[in-house]
Amino acid sequence: MDANPAKKRKGVFKFVIKEDVQYSCTLIKQEFENTWLKIDISGNITIKGSYGNGYAWDGCSPKFNVLDIFLIGTPDGRINVNTGKPVTYYASLIHDALYQFRKDLGIKRKVADKVFLYYLGDFQLRFIYYAAVRLFGGTFS
Repeated sequence: MDANPAKKRKGVFKFVIKEDVQYSCTLIKQEFENTWLKIDISGNITIKGSYGNGYAWDGCSPKFNVLDIFLIGTPDGRINVNTGKPVTYYASLIHDALYQFRKDLGIKRKVADKVFLYYLGDFQLRFIYYAAVRLFGGTFS
């Protein structure tokens, strides 16, 4: 089984989660559920990494695989010492899932982008990354 058969786009899947990841978000308050994503009316969002072989995403886009040797593209930031993950890891995960299903959800890009900004936390380049998704979001998906 493909790491994420629900994804219909071409690209480099840099990350895979094998467990469910939960967020709380006041920007989206509606019910939604499919194979990969669950949102309840309280704004609790679950990315279902425990399904199949896990949920895969590419981190911050765009990224291009060159000769299967290295990636060229948007950096995911330094490693957070508390999580062992790049500082944009969780923000890019939730943003990717929201973009992937935003038409089914009935939310606008702007809402998904605001969630991305929120979860970038105190990342010093957060406003540059936010501006990039506002300008180019969806272009590389």
